[in-house]
Amino acid sequence: MALPATAVVVPLSIMLTVGWLSWSSAWTAAETDMRRAALSASEYANRTFEGYSVAVGRVNDRLRTLTDQDIRDRERALGEELRRITAELSQTQMSYVIDRNGYPLVITNIYPAPEGSLADRDYFQILSEPDAPELFISQTFVGRFDGQLLFSVGRRRTDTGNFTPDDRFDGVVLVSVSPKVLADGLARLLSAPTDRLAVFRNDGFGLSTTSGILESGTPLPQLDRQSAFYDFADLGIESAVYSSSLSIPGDRALVAMQAVGDLPLYAVSMRPRSQIVAAWRATMLPLLALGVPATLALFLLSIRVVFDQRRLAERNVSLQRDNALSSDRLLRAKRFGLMGTFEFDLRTGISRRSAEYMAIHGHDPVPSEEAHEDWVSRVHPDDRVRAERVVLNALSDASGDTDYGQSYRIITKDGETRWIAAWGEIDRDAAGRAYMLRGIHIDVTPLRTTEMALAESDARLRLAQEAMGIGAWEWLGYSQPLRCSRKALELFGFDPGAGPVGLRSLMAKVHQEDRSAMARALRHMRASGSLQIEVRLQRLAEGGGAVATPHWVALRARRISSRRLGGTRLMGVVYDVSDRKRSEELVMLMAHEVEHRAKNALTVVSSLLRTAKANSAEELAHVMRGRVRALSQTMALLGKQQWTGADLHDIVESELRPFNLVDTTAAENATTEHHISVSGPPIRIGVAAAQPLSMALHELATNAAKYGALSVAGGQLSVSWSLEEGDVHILWREAGGPEINDQPRTTGFGSRLISLVFEGQIGGRIEKRWSRGGLECRMILPASTLVAGAATPPEASQNRLA
Repeated sequence: MALPATAVVVPLSIMLTVGWLSWSSAWTAAETDMRRAALSASEYANRTFEGYSVAVGRVNDRLRTLTDQDIRDRERALGEELRRITAELSQTQMSYVIDRNGYPLVITNIYPAPEGSLADRDYFQILSEPDAPELFISQTFVGRFDGQLLFSVGRRRTDTGNFTPDDRFDGVVLVSVSPKVLADGLARLLSAPTDRLAVFRNDGFGLSTTSGILESGTPLPQLDRQSAFYDFADLGIESAVYSSSLSIPGDRALVAMQAVGDLPLYAVSMRPRSQIVAAWRATMLPLLALGVPATLALFLLSIRVVFDQRRLAERNVSLQRDNALSSDRLLRAKRFGLMGTFEFDLRTGISRRSAEYMAIHGHDPVPSEEAHEDWVSRVHPDDRVRAERVVLNALSDASGDTDYGQSYRIITKDGETRWIAAWGEIDRDAAGRAYMLRGIHIDVTPLRTTEMALAESDARLRLAQEAMGIGAWEWLGYSQPLRCSRKALELFGFDPGAGPVGLRSLMAKVHQEDRSAMARALRHMRASGSLQIEVRLQRLAEGGGAVATPHWVALRARRISSRRLGGTRLMGVVYDVSDRKRSEELVMLMAHEVEHRAKNALTVVSSLLRTAKANSAEELAHVMRGRVRALSQTMALLGKQQWTGADLHDIVESELRPFNLVDTTAAENATTEHHISVSGPPIRIGVAAAQPLSMALHELATNAAKYGALSVAGGQLSVSWSLEEGDVHILWREAGGPEINDQPRTTGFGSRLISLVFEGQIGGRIEKRWSRGGLECRMILPASTLVAGAATPPEASQNRLA
């Protein structure tokens, strides 16, 4: 019994093993076939939809600068022209343009364009949104005007003549494609008649399929949300294989999906599970019929399957390599675009230019072949040597470069200057010699114009800041140095060539009394985002050594957060406010000085009232007016000089000016002129001595007007002064007045006042001498009454009042 059992068990075990291996092989082969079919369909769909994208772009380019009204006026001619453009792509049914309100402007196969609105179509609703994609592929739909089953590929209409802002929606340009035409192309890729190929959007809506349901003429439905398709599509997975019971139409199938380039599409291949099972059964039936010999054959077949798997793995590697090459070509095409491309073959010296390249260079938009010299002749003379040198250096064997790039100007045949950005890749042979340069030319004239305008604006801003004495600075954080303009470094007290300035270095410049306020301002800035403070900075005097007088600066800044600027930073300005601070201090000082002087003036006036003598009220009023006027005139002079002193010449002249008037008391109103001269070097009298001196001069002038030289016509008065051993000697000399026979026997109040203010208040001396011609009075002011550094020994200033 053991042998029969062995004879049964062994063949059965062998058949079960071979059956399992056969099933695995059939399923693996099916997966490989589906992956290959999905990859082929993906490449086919990618090329096809790139063609649709090109057609849409060419239609949009043809309509550039045209207004909606221009298109309506030329609808028939434009429709025919657009029809010829789209006819170059055999799979497009038609192209059409819709205005911003959803109404057709031109349709290549319908004239005139129907008046019905297409604003409810998904392509119009999506492309009219602010964040619309650059290219949109619609769901399938039944044409509203021709009843055909279609889907559309479209983009926003740009560069119109409607004068709308660049970011405003201004209509749609589309091409419509029949899913049946796309399905015919997919059908040629089928490896088995029972297999199916389809193209789905990543949201599950079908665009085309070889399953035959397109014959119904109804839009393709969306896959059920329970399908495993969404598990991979929602994650953006490039390729996947899964088993599904929700294919088109409905039995269970093995499904492979492959992303279509960068488009929101997937190519899907499907093989019904029943076909895989049928293939496996077809393999197993002969085994069952042959029995034990068939078991051995199945074992040998399993070995063959292993080898087939290895061969399939090798072919898979080859497919992946081909896929990588295809992806590289796709990325290069995406990087270079479809405009402005060139190929320079160094072996033949011929450069092949695309139509867009020729248009950029100001020629007719026709693909052309040129020599290297043709390009050189268009380069601007100022850039020609440099641009050609860059090209030759990049292509030289010594450089070994594989990348090429530069910017330069060209001059078109119309005399227009354009900026060109050129990029390319250099192909080299095994010896490192360059044999091909492929690249792209882009017109960057608007960009360069903007860059130059920004540079000019920045230069004007810096010039204005320098002219206004404003420095700019920027701080990226506590661990980073400050970035300062030259003016800011000057105001901070740093050498512009000393390198970056750290926060510690700046804080060391802040006056000791202001550092705590500066630290508080920085802490407040971290919370509020702004800085506003005025501090004193210490700078070394010229030549180094001792610290010069601190100067005041104002710091103003605000925290700026921007991804474009690379994060958060503090941007601010600094400017010198020392003059304003000194003015504020001077205003406060003057306020206190005015208060002090007002009290002193009131005290003096009160003293004058107590000591004045007169025979009548009118005489008293006259005497007081003169003395108060002398006091007020001196205060006015001091005020003009901001209470820092007054010039001796100004004091004398202000007191004598009223006596240089026409004498209205003379007989018959005769004109009488006094001769008064004033001379002496520039000397500034201190505040404490200015008022007593002015009152003394007033009393002398009043006495001269009453009794002396100024009381008669032709009288002469000379006032002069000089510096002798630091003291000021003032000589008052009268002549031509009434004859004086003897010195006055009594001393009037005016004389006592002069002695009081000179000897009592300022420590001076007065010496009087009377001669027949008039009074000669010498007043001596001590050096302590002068403003320091104000007395200089140049020639005496002279002034003749009359």
